[in-house]
Amino acid sequence: MMSSQLVTLVPALPLLGAVVNGLLLQKRASRVVAGTIASVMVGLSAVLSFMALAGLMGHDAAPLEAHLWTWMQAGSFSADIAFRVDQLTATMMCVITGIGFLIHVYSIGYMDDEADKDSVWRFFSYLNLFIFAMLLLVMGDNFLLMFVGWEGVGLCSYLLIGFWYENDDFASAGKKAFITNRIGDFSFVCGLFLLYWSLGDHATLNFHKLEEVIAHHPELVGGIGGVVVTAVCLLFFGGATGKSAQIPLYVWLPDAMAGPTPVSALIHAATMVTSGIYMICRLNFLFVMSPVAMATIATTGALTAFVAATIAVTQNDIKKVLAYSTVSQLGFMFLGVGVGGFVAGFFHVITHAFFKALMFLGSGSIIHALHHEQDMRKMGGLRKYMKLTFAAFLMGYLAIIGIPGFSGFFSKDEILWLTFITPVFDGLPFGTVMPKVLWALATATALLTAFYMSRLMFMTFWGDYRGASHDAHGHGHEAHGHKPHESPMLLVLPLVVLAALSAVGGLLNLPHWLPMHGSLHHFLDPVFEHAHVAFPEDNPLEFPLMVLTLLGIAGSVAFAYTLYIKDPTRPAALAERFRKLHTGSLNKWYVDELYQAAILTPIYVTSRQVLWAIVDAQVIDGVVNGAATLAQKAGTAHGRLGGGKVQVYAIFIAAGAALLATAYAVG
Repeated sequence: MMSSQLVTLVPALPLLGAVVNGLLLQKRASRVVAGTIASVMVGLSAVLSFMALAGLMGHDAAPLEAHLWTWMQAGSFSADIAFRVDQLTATMMCVITGIGFLIHVYSIGYMDDEADKDSVWRFFSYLNLFIFAMLLLVMGDNFLLMFVGWEGVGLCSYLLIGFWYENDDFASAGKKAFITNRIGDFSFVCGLFLLYWSLGDHATLNFHKLEEVIAHHPELVGGIGGVVVTAVCLLFFGGATGKSAQIPLYVWLPDAMAGPTPVSALIHAATMVTSGIYMICRLNFLFVMSPVAMATIATTGALTAFVAATIAVTQNDIKKVLAYSTVSQLGFMFLGVGVGGFVAGFFHVITHAFFKALMFLGSGSIIHALHHEQDMRKMGGLRKYMKLTFAAFLMGYLAIIGIPGFSGFFSKDEILWLTFITPVFDGLPFGTVMPKVLWALATATALLTAFYMSRLMFMTFWGDYRGASHDAHGHGHEAHGHKPHESPMLLVLPLVVLAALSAVGGLLNLPHWLPMHGSLHHFLDPVFEHAHVAFPEDNPLEFPLMVLTLLGIAGSVAFAYTLYIKDPTRPAALAERFRKLHTGSLNKWYVDELYQAAILTPIYVTSRQVLWAIVDAQVIDGVVNGAATLAQKAGTAHGRLGGGKVQVYAIFIAAGAALLATAYAVG
């Protein structure tokens, strides 16, 4: 069994890699050297993570704990630099470091045409720092250490999204991600303050101790359905909407495509965007006490999933389609945990990490082969030129649309079914109707997912290559002077590994109607022992609803095939027929414009024309300048009084004597 002290090496190794590349070697390290150092550090961290996971497989396995030092101590308040690795944490560690290692290796090949060779060391240093921050977030045994990692991934996302900072659009995308997340982080901090205050003498920041306190003294937070626990959970969920890109704070994630493709894969698949889901799973014992908060989470997740899917159906940038797909799949995860299926929601985190990392890295392979072309309208027929990339990408496609046997089918179908039968909302108004409405919305999202992912596949890999240009004589010339080609093996090998995981990842948690079912459920039971939701068993509608969903998915794929393969002229005709809907979807329902008009512009105008022009320039500057003027005039007057003229002194002496005499006479 792995020792507790070895646990500290899991985050320490990526941090060491960041220090070596970022502070010691810098420009002296070539792309291969910097990439190798970064990859080795994350690879070693992955090995230790899987060792920790293996050590927790037994039924009576105790969590691994490592206390390094006391961070802060003030009276009864205490915060430690300490790690606690239980079954949930160990699984997340393996996802972060395992997927992260593949992305690091992929990056060595992907960044070979980076124009500024001297900047590659920064890229790998930031990647390592990102992994370190995410590990700190999931491994910390208390809120403060989690929050350091929480803020760390926000900082690293800013650095990586805006890596090509000389481009104003890329730099703005990094700032957008950073600022949007600060809004959510403020909500998180407010929730933490309220929780700590409500616990009184039992106040603690340690997760394990907090779970014990809540189990024995639920009245401290108002009990089941209490106002305090609901407020705390909603504030924490506000933080999750920022990190995990849910309505209303999802707008930063599609713009995160500005960073290099490996960054997109790292942020969207295995790290930052899953931190909100992890936080809710970690605090499951708290959230399950508030049906209102659970309903809010589930409803927000379902709406986000649906809205993002409606935007993805019209996007032409291959990475934008995948970005909105990520937002949509994150909505599925929140729906899962919101209906009480914590393991189901977390299982989708794992399967999504497999197929979404595969699809982002696969898109990077395509973009790399086409010299940074991202418009799907200029692709087509690539399965003839990029057979390995196509085969791997196909596995991810089959997983994300939910074809039986592939990983996405098992996790998504479980979420849909648990949504339909959840008892969590029974005591709420419309509590019996809400599960059916959420199920219908999620099922519609699944059908849209099958459509827009089929659209992506058909536009990219089927038909004729549309990237050719033509000369004056009408002769075709391949874009960039050559045909599309397969990417180097350094880019393809991670795709092969992820394709295999996307195909067989469902084995981690088979449904109850298959042998060896519920492995992940049994493994995570100790983590969710205080958040048990009694779902009804043996409902006769389970298989009919599953078949209905699969038929809908098949219909969506067939519809996409008709539009983009059988009759490619029909998409334009449909876009014209439903022009307003198509334009709205293509422009992302104008949410960014709405935020600009309703929030950003008023803030800017208020700050410039009121706070600056009136409050600062007139009131504050007026007070400061007035005080200076007053002091100047007082000094001038005093100078005149002390000018050395005996007549003036005599007058003041006489006046003073007269005042004293008058005061004496009156008294």
